[in-house]
This record gives sequence, structure tokens and C-alpha cells, in this order.
Amino acid sequence: MSLSKYFNPIPDASVTFDGATVQLEESLGAVQNDEESASEFKNVGHLEISDITFRANEGEVVLVLGNPTSALFKGLFHGHKHLKYSPEGSIRFKDNEYKQFASKCPHQIIYNNEQDIHFPYLTVEQTIDFALSCKFHIPKQERIEMRDELLKEFGLSHVKKTYVGNDYVRGVSGGERKRISIIETFIANGSVYLWDNSTKGLDSATALEFLSITQKMAKATRSVNFVKISQASDKIVSKFDKILMLGDSFQVFYGTMEECLTHFHDTLQIKKNPNDCIIEYLTSILNFKFKETSNSIVGLDTPSVVSEENQALNINNETDLHTLWIQSPYYKHWKAITSKTVQECTRKDVNPDDISPIFSIPLKTQLKTCTVRAFERIIGDRNYLISQFVSVVVQSLVIGSLFYNIPLTTIGSFSRGSLTFFSILFFTFLSLADMPASFQRQPVVRKHVQLHFYYNWVETLATNFFDCCSKFILVVIFTIILYFLAHLQYNAARFFIFLLFLSVYNFCMVSLFALTALIAPTLSMANLLAGILLLAIAMYASYVIYMKDMHPWFIWIAYLNPAMFAMEAILSNELFNLKLDCHESIIPRGEYYDNISFSHKACAWQGATLGNDYVRGRDYLKSGLKYTYHHVWRNFGIIIGFLCFFLFCSLLAAEYITPLFTRENLLRWNNYLKRYCPFLNSQKKNNKSAITNNDGVCTPKTPIANFSTSSSSVPSVSHQYDTDYNIKHPDETVNNHTKESVAMETQKHVISWKNINYTIGDKKLINDASGYISSGLTALMGESGAGKTTLLNVLSQRTESGVVTGELLIDGQPLTNIDAFRRSIGFVQQQDVHLELLTVRESLEISCVLRGDGDRDYLGVVSNLLRLPSEKLVADLSPTQRKLLSIGVELVTKPSLLLFLDEPTSGLDAEAALTIVQFLKKLSMQGQAILCTIHQPSKSVISYFDNIYLLKRGGECVYFGSLPNACDYFVAHDRRLTFDREMDNPADFVIDVVGSGSTNIPMDDAEKPTSSKIDEPVSYHKQSDSINWAELWQSSPEKVRVADDLLLLEEEARKSGVDFTTSVWSPPSYMEQIKLITKRQYICTKRDMTYVFAKYALNAGAGLFIGFSFWRTKHNINGLQDAIFLCFMMLCVSSPLINQVQDKALQSKEVYIAREARSNTYHWTVLLIAQTIVELPLAISSSTLFFLCCYFCCGFETSARVAGVFYLNYILFSMYYLSFGLWLLYSAPDLQTAAVFVAFLYSFTASFCGVMQPYSLFPRFWTFMYRVSPYTYFIETFVSLLLHDREVNCSTSEMVPSQPVMGQTCGQFMKPFIDEFGGKLHINNTYTVCAYCMYTVGDDFLAQENMSYHHRWRNFGFEWVFVCFNIAAMFVGFYLTYIKKIWPSVIDGIKKCIPSMRRSKTSHNPNEQSV
Repeated sequence: MSLSKYFNPIPDASVTFDGATVQLEESLGAVQNDEESASEFKNVGHLEISDITFRANEGEVVLVLGNPTSALFKGLFHGHKHLKYSPEGSIRFKDNEYKQFASKCPHQIIYNNEQDIHFPYLTVEQTIDFALSCKFHIPKQERIEMRDELLKEFGLSHVKKTYVGNDYVRGVSGGERKRISIIETFIANGSVYLWDNSTKGLDSATALEFLSITQKMAKATRSVNFVKISQASDKIVSKFDKILMLGDSFQVFYGTMEECLTHFHDTLQIKKNPNDCIIEYLTSILNFKFKETSNSIVGLDTPSVVSEENQALNINNETDLHTLWIQSPYYKHWKAITSKTVQECTRKDVNPDDISPIFSIPLKTQLKTCTVRAFERIIGDRNYLISQFVSVVVQSLVIGSLFYNIPLTTIGSFSRGSLTFFSILFFTFLSLADMPASFQRQPVVRKHVQLHFYYNWVETLATNFFDCCSKFILVVIFTIILYFLAHLQYNAARFFIFLLFLSVYNFCMVSLFALTALIAPTLSMANLLAGILLLAIAMYASYVIYMKDMHPWFIWIAYLNPAMFAMEAILSNELFNLKLDCHESIIPRGEYYDNISFSHKACAWQGATLGNDYVRGRDYLKSGLKYTYHHVWRNFGIIIGFLCFFLFCSLLAAEYITPLFTRENLLRWNNYLKRYCPFLNSQKKNNKSAITNNDGVCTPKTPIANFSTSSSSVPSVSHQYDTDYNIKHPDETVNNHTKESVAMETQKHVISWKNINYTIGDKKLINDASGYISSGLTALMGESGAGKTTLLNVLSQRTESGVVTGELLIDGQPLTNIDAFRRSIGFVQQQDVHLELLTVRESLEISCVLRGDGDRDYLGVVSNLLRLPSEKLVADLSPTQRKLLSIGVELVTKPSLLLFLDEPTSGLDAEAALTIVQFLKKLSMQGQAILCTIHQPSKSVISYFDNIYLLKRGGECVYFGSLPNACDYFVAHDRRLTFDREMDNPADFVIDVVGSGSTNIPMDDAEKPTSSKIDEPVSYHKQSDSINWAELWQSSPEKVRVADDLLLLEEEARKSGVDFTTSVWSPPSYMEQIKLITKRQYICTKRDMTYVFAKYALNAGAGLFIGFSFWRTKHNINGLQDAIFLCFMMLCVSSPLINQVQDKALQSKEVYIAREARSNTYHWTVLLIAQTIVELPLAISSSTLFFLCCYFCCGFETSARVAGVFYLNYILFSMYYLSFGLWLLYSAPDLQTAAVFVAFLYSFTASFCGVMQPYSLFPRFWTFMYRVSPYTYFIETFVSLLLHDREVNCSTSEMVPSQPVMGQTCGQFMKPFIDEFGGKLHINNTYTVCAYCMYTVGDDFLAQENMSYHHRWRNFGFEWVFVCFNIAAMFVGFYLTYIKKIWPSVIDGIKKCIPSMRRSKTSHNPNEQSV
């Protein structure tokens, strides 16, 4: 099918710059860990490019080179916001002023960068379907055909049922994920496309296909395309119609590629290294490397020195290049065109014919599409789905059985109130657990909004709708189980009103916490806001504090609390028509009073009337709780109003507030805060200390230029290069910008693998692969998805699932010491995973000390070579710098056996890529064995490699040997192939031969190659598709020679008698690891001021809020009840605090799981201990702040025996919730699941502490839970300290009236009762009405609640036991989850029990493709 007919850009599109001076805003990455002065702050992030002159017409693809390219693209993309230029009108889209056009038609300007952000639990098919549904309002069948065509064009048809995945979720390969990003951008259907390094991670064949498709689409859709590419072969470069070259301050060229080469090579006489591709040549001009004579390359003669007559010698700076450009005829040509275009543009507003609707589909379709995707997300993330379902079912069973068969008594009415309150509180916690997922969605939503797939508020509305639907199912399950177990009224009206209000209230909480996530810049701040909201909801639901007892300052909160209205409606619905038996509450009672008329007795319950042995439910509601049944439907309307209000605010926040929380804005605001609030910046300019100190392995020293470490086997090659560039080694090239020797201790070993197979499920990813590596630099090549990364993982012993068969040998002997092997190798991952708040130097130090020899001097060498700013935070690095840091982290370990690198040059510019490969070459010449996957290598880059190991799709080896011989091998076996050694890139040649067009069946029966659909000339590999190169290799004499060479090398290595384990760096001691990682975690925490502020603010705010809510607690019975709920609410603060801790600890956990664990950096227990040690002082100090803000507001005794012991126990509670939160985080597969665990276990333990349900009403089965709930002991200790010896003076409404028999005073009449049950009379000697107070001192109340002051130190010991249990469970949980990996087995077991999930497993297998 023809794709172009679906695209409708603006006709006659063009982009014109006429001498424009553009002011751009760079990334504010200058915010480092040291202070910036005010003057420095003013100049941060500004970039100006002068005199930009060019015109790009419709259908053209323009290559843009230069450092400011990304900033220019972002400026053009946000033209109506961030683009500033002069003179006015010097930038035009057609005849429209650019900023006005960008404001009116932002959807016509499409930007794609090198980051691949997707929902990991959606399949490739679902991801593309969604994008198409958002942009094309066409029938479903056409959309499916269009999707399949796009997947076929980009070679993704075989993975369309596979999860997309990310750095932490297994899915498609990195290159395939990049192609998905490209397809999404194509689908955006604009007139101007800005491709910012979009081919990063693609192999050369796929990158060529991308450019071919771009060229075809540009011509077919008449769009203008600007492309930035870091590395590209000459074939790729030939796809561009024009090239724009930008220096840091000036434009230096615009024209066709032929004109560009003529200008620089012929006119300016800037010589080109024959081995350099065009991109490398032009990049060297922009970086002024053309004045330096490059070192010779393997197999090439040394280039001659540039003659003094060359004009190139007169070019000393960027201004000279710009001057020569404007003197050229090319500039005059384009200046005439652009000036004429601008002069003819007299229009001041945007041409109405050029204005089109921003969104291609109606709002209804947007909402439907986003809602369907929300359901697909949750179905894909089965861990989260199952955890929520299990949590609700178990919780309803447990709580239902705890309140089993509630009696129709006055005491039972309290239980009904507790059950109602718990039901409301549980779903409040469950809604709170959704906040981490909200923040994880935001980057993807932000990208889609920028592509104008939908309005931001539409996604928010769809997500809220989905959340309400999913929560409704959970509420129904919860209600059915709980309602009938508790034996609430078996009446349809009562049941459905209970279900209705609990559901609508739950919807309200979903919207409220969604709003909280949308208005908070970070998850820590969201947890701060949510914590305060949670306290307000719980305390002012009119159950913890009755309406009549609320402080006048805060009673208004109750009327703004949906929980209060839900509580009144649900409890009124249950109680209004009941008669509550009062025999358990009659005063006086006992044997002495059995024969006394009930007219002399009273029911000690609110709402009771004299002479009645029961209490009407409506009377209890009215007098005790101030509830009215007639308010039920009024409250329903009010809750609906709250729901609508929260939803409306969420939509506004999503559209206007959340988009402001970009990294650039957050850094800018941080700069302002540091500028105007110096006390917020605890860092001093000169306080740049290393992580390791004098007690560690490394100490700060000045880097040494020359050093060498000896090798026990092969002497270290360490050359000091002379400044005279005529003195060269023919087989060695180093970077001219650094002269430091980079010697490494290596031994010559042979690492071989034989018949390696790797299978996951029924998918074989590696198929019978054999090969070896000795010293030298070997390239592991193949198209995207061929299994390169998978083979690296297998060889480096980093696979975590699946079945590996075959042999891995060292010097011909089977590998037995895997731990030593892992410490002898380095592995540079494809994903750049680092701790954001460490500096570059600190990141390198950690790896150097824990995995290397601790040579701090070497850090400076590596940093200089990689051009990394040592004191810059990782968070402020560009993607290219992050990649270089990933390489540096492994290089500083000095791997003695083997160095693996997974696409180390991906995303780097040509010069940086060449620098890295040159460095690797030098290491290999010292005896270092290096295996490196590589994409899009230029001819000069690939020439540094000694051998290539070539894979085809399916993980089959098709060649192993030297690259020149590889080309001869393929040509010899297929005479139809041609290879020109002078002109062709051998890397491109071999990839094309065995690339995506290759198959094992004849062409007549095979699917046509991708590139044939874009009207490209048939390349040399298309004619060899009938050859099965893998089978040919297995039977070839070349493979026999490889096997013979391997035997000789193994024999030589065995004769040397060197055991590779002898050179393994000894890891630091366990205590040194703990010390180093603890310091690292401390630095990361100290620099995260948002987290620290949020933690202290939450404790202070919650302390003041609770303290003022229970201000000066009275000495009456309500005061006793307030004391219990005060302590209970103090424990409730732990829930949002736990969420904060988990969010922070997740960062280091993910880095450990993704990189450090696989590299055996340190023992896994070290991370847990270090995180606990760092968090502990924060928890203690912030809890101290909470205690000070709360305790002294409530009016309890301030002596050391009460306040001091209370404080001591609360500090212990802070240790409890900290260890509890870390336990759940380290035992859960992800943060969302951990949040659900927190909600579940918190409500579980809180239910059995005796606050919600009195111990006397516990079913016999659950009494053990009262004993094992940690909250039981904390509550008992806190309450007993507050109420011990506290005098109780009942208010008038709390006194129980009774009438003495004739002839007795009240004292005489009530004496037997008081002797048995306690309490006191207001007046003893009266003969009329006896006013009885149930308690004399607080200890009477404690005894009734099964508490005792004398248990306080016993409880203190039990509390320590629970803290120790949490810590032990944290270690056990991490071991089972991440060492033994039990979760996949659990999920598989659940899938086997659920037929629908078993079916979906076959269609949505997330393990189909390796990462």
C-alpha cells in the first residue's frame, strides 16, 4: 500500500533563514554541586549563532552538522516560546513569519531526539496502533494495514507481539526500540521534521533504510526534514539533498554535498584523510582538527604534512571559516534567494490556507484511544495488577473475619463505625499507592503531547476513567466479601448504598491523588502533599474526632473532606433503622442489681434514654455523631461535586501546570533559589572532596602524565609520543589531544566459546555460536536484533533467565571460577545507567576502587581522554557524555582478561567515536582482549579492528576473521557480489550481505526486501539472498582454519602457565565496601535537597497539623478517646514517609540491579546496609521534628518519664517504618508493587492494634494477630504513657444518669457496681439522680482497652524485635527477589491458574527478544 496518501503536510513548504541571528537556550546543565555566582548565573545556558542564511524547500532532507544543532532544533520546535532571533521576520516558513506560524500550527513542526521513551508493558503492535489511532481518522482495517506496512518497512514485523521494554523491563532490543521511536515521529504527520541524532543505536543498514524512507517520505509528503547524525557512512550522506554546517557562533556552509566538498577540499584546500568518511572529514573541519596531521591508520601510509601554500593554513578560527563562506559564490547564491523570499513576504499574519487543525481526530476518539491504552498498560503490567487484586481480596477476607458477625449491640455499633472508617481509609491508601505510576507515565505523555497525539488533559481524563473502572471492580470484590462476613444488614438497599458510596468516594480519592501528582514537580513533593491530605482525610472524617469535639480552627476541614460525607452516609445507612441492645452497657449491672427495676438503671451509650434497655440507631447517630439519615442523598450529591471539582482541577493542572515541570525549568528554578536563598545551598565552592579518603584506597593527587604497571605475562606497552608527528608506530594511533600513557595490566589468554545456544521459552536467540578472542580488538557485528547484546551477556555470564548450553573456555579449560572471571572483565552496557547526583569523578572512583586497583591517578587520564567534566553532576551530562561515562566506568577497572563493550560509539559524533576506538586499539596492543559490538562504523573506525564476529538474525555466526578477508570471503562465495576496496566501507558491505534482506529461502518465496519498496537501486546483497551464510560458514575451510588457530593459541597460553585468577584485583574488604557505598549514598541524599526538604516539611507539617487538631486534649472521656486516636494518627504519618523513602532508595537499587550487580561491583548486602545507615539519621532527626511540633501542642505531661520515654519510643518507631519501607521496596519487583504492599500491610497491621476493633470483640482466631501486630505495642506504649495517672473528669453529657432505690443515697446504691467496675460519682450523697463517670483515672480506661502502663519496657523490647525482623526480612526479600528471582515463578504459577493469562502468554511474550 502507498503510505504517502495518508500524509497531508502544508503545500509548498519551505524554511528560510535570511541572515538571522538566533539566540538559543542550551540545556541548563551548568547547575553543578558547587555554587554559581550571580554573574555566572546570568550567562548560563545562552547561545547565539549569527548570520544564518539558507533555504530548505519541500521534499528536501538537510543534514545539519555542528555543536549548536540540538539547541537549534529545540528552538525551532518550541518556536513560539523559546526561539529568539533578529532581525524580525528573518526566519520564515513559506511566506509566514516563523514564530507566528509555530504558534498557530505547532503540530506541523515535529522533533525527535535520541531518547527512546515508551510504555514498557505495551507491545510494539499496541504502541504503533495507538500512534496511528491518534493521527489518522481512518477505518480500522486501513489502520491495521498501515501499521503492518510500517513495521515491515522498519523490519519490526517479527517483534510486533513483544513488549517494548526499557532499561529495566525486558523487551525488544535497543535498536528496535529506536525504530519504534522513528515510526512514532513519522506518524506525527508534520511539515517540518527535526531529527536530532535519531539513528543512534541503529546499524548502518537500518540507518540507511531510515534515511531512504525519510527521503522517500519527504518527497512523497512534500515535508522539510532536518537531520543531525553523529556517525554515517558515505552512502547515508548521499541521501541528503543539502548540508548545513554550523560553528559555535556562525554558519560556515550551506549547499549540496558536492558543493560542500568542492568548497572545503578544492577551494579552501583542506585535505581529507583517504580513510575518513565525509562526516568525519566535515566534523574535523568544524572542530579545527584539519590543521593537525592525523596519525597513520593500520594499513595506510602516513599522510603528508599540509603545504604552507594551502589556504587552509590561514584558517585559524571560526570567524575565518565564516568569512570564507560569505565570500563564496554559494553564499551569494543563497543570500539572493533568501533576500528575495523575505522581501516578497509582506504578510504580517499567518496565511489562513496554511493553518490546519492541531489534532487530526475528534476529542471523543482521543479519549477512547487513550482509555483503551490505559487498559492495555495495566494488563501488560501483571505484577501491579496481581498485587492490587491479591491485596484487596486478602484484606477484605481478613478484615471481614476480624469484624465477623458484628452483634446488634451498642458495642457493636462502634465496630460498625470502625469497619466503615477502615473501608474508607483502605481505599484512600490504595489510591495513594498509584502516585509512583503517575510519575512514571509523565515522560511518555509529555512526548506524545509534543507530537500532538492528544491533549494533555485527555490523557488525564482517560487515565482517571480507567482508574475508576479498575478501582470499581476492586471495590465490588472488597464489598461483597467484607459486607457479608461482617454481617451488615442483609438488605439490598443497604448493600447497594454501601457499595455506591464506597465506590464514589474511591473515585474521589483517585482524582484527588492524581491531582496531587500533577501539581507536584517530584514524587517526594507529591508524597509531602499527599501525607498532609491523608491526615486531614483520616482525622476529619468525623470518626477520629467527632464533629462536636473538633477545634473551631479546623472544623471547616471536615466540610471540605469527602470522607466525612461518605462516613455519614454509609454509617447512617447501616444504623438508622436498627435497635442496639444495651445489656453490655447497662449501669449499674451485676448480681446485686438483678432484681432492681430497669427504671433505676440507664444505658451507658450516647443516644440512650432512661428506662430503655436499647438504643435506637438514629438516636445514636444524632446525639453521638451528629449524623442524620436524611443527609444520605445530599451527601451523594456533595461527593459527586467533589469528584467533579477534583477532576476539573486535574484536567487544568495536566494542561497548564504539569508541562512546566521540565528538567530545564526545574534547574532554572533551582538556580533562582540558590541565587536568592544562599542557605539552601550547603555546598561550598572549594568543598569538592572525593568519595574515597585517606582511609580508603584512593587519595586526591595531581594526575601523573606517565605511569606504567607491570604485567606478569606480557610486558606493558607504554609509549610516550613525541610532538614531532613524523615519528609514528605503523600499527598504533592515539589521540593527539592527550599524551598520557594508558598502560594496563593484562595477560595473554584465550577466551573461547563452542556451540553456544541460548533459549528463552521456545525462542532461540543464539544458535550454535563458536569463536574465540585472544589479544586484539574484535568487532561483534550484525543487524539490529541479530543477538549481539545477547551473545555479549552470555559470554560475560550476565544472563538472568533462559537456558544456555555450550562451553566457555579459558585457555582451553572450562571456566570454573565465575566470580574471578567477572572481576577480570569489564562490560560497557548499551544503557547508560548511573546515579544522577554523583559527579563524573565520583562515579569513576566508585568503579575504580570497588572493581579495580584503586589507582586514582588513572581517573584523570580516562577523564581527559573522554573529555568528561570531572566535577559535573551525571544529571547534567548530555546523552553523549553519559555514554562516555559508561565507558569510563569500565576502563578505570583495568580489566585484565577481557573487555566487553556494547555499542560504545552509539550516539557519539565521528570524532568522539574515533577517539574511543583509537583508545581501545591502544589497549588491545598492550595485550588487552576486547570484544565490542558496533553500529554504523566508518571506514576509518572499522580499520582499527583486528577481527570481526558477524551474526545474522537468529543469533547464527556467518563469519569470524579479519575484515578484509571477510569481504573476500563473501565475494568468493557469491560472484554476483562486488566490493571496491578504495570506495566501499567493508563494515557496510558485510552488514548488507547478511542484513535484514537475507533469508534462507529463495527470493521467489520470500518477502521482498525492505529497501525495494522505497525505489532504491538494488544493493549488492540483494542478489545473495538465496545463500544460507550460516550453513556455509559451518562447512567452510575458513572455519577449520579458525579452529586450528584456536588450538595453537590455547596451547601457547597453557604453556605460559599463567592462571588468569592470579591477576584479579582483590576487592576491598566488606567493611571498606560498606564505608564507600555509605558515603556515596550520603552524597546522593545530601544533594537531593527536594527529598530532604520534603521529608522534614512532611514531618513538621504533619506534627503541627495533628498537634493543633488535638490541641490541649481535655481530661474527660472524649479526651481519653482522643489520646488513642492521637497516637494512631501519629503512626499514620509513616505511610507517606515510607513512600518517600522508597522513591529515593529506588534510584540506587535500579542502578545496582541494572549494572553494578552484573559487574560484581560489591556484595548486594552492602547496598541495603548503606541505604539503611544513610536514611536512619534522616528518619530520626525528622521524627524528632515531628515530636516537637506535635507532642507539646496536645497538653500532656512534659516530664522526662513521660515525654522522654514517649520520644524514645517514637524514635524507635521511625526506625521501624524506615526498615519496613526498605523491606517492601527490596522485596518487590517495582515501585508500584511496593506501594501496593505498603498500603496492604500498613492497613493490615493497623487493623489489629485494638484501635479499630476492641480486643474484647476479636474473633478467637484473630487474637494472635493482635499479638503479632507491631502497632499493638506502639499504640499501647504511647497511650499508656499519656493516660497513666491522668485524672478523668466527665463532662455533663458523658455522665450516665441512674436513680437510687428508695432510702439509699447514690453512693450506697452504686457502691457494689463501682467496686466491681470502677468509676466514680459526681455527688455521692444525693437521693435523686446519680451522675456516674465511668473512669476515675486514665488507667481505668487502659484496663478496659487491654493496655497497661507497666508494659512499656516490655513493649520497647518487642518493638526492637520488629525492627530487627524488618531488617532481616529486607535481606531475605532482596535475596529471594533479585538473587533467587522467585517472582517470575510466582507469576508463571498464577498464569497457569488463570486460563486467559495463559493464553495471553503465548501472544504477548515479553521474552521474545533480548534487550
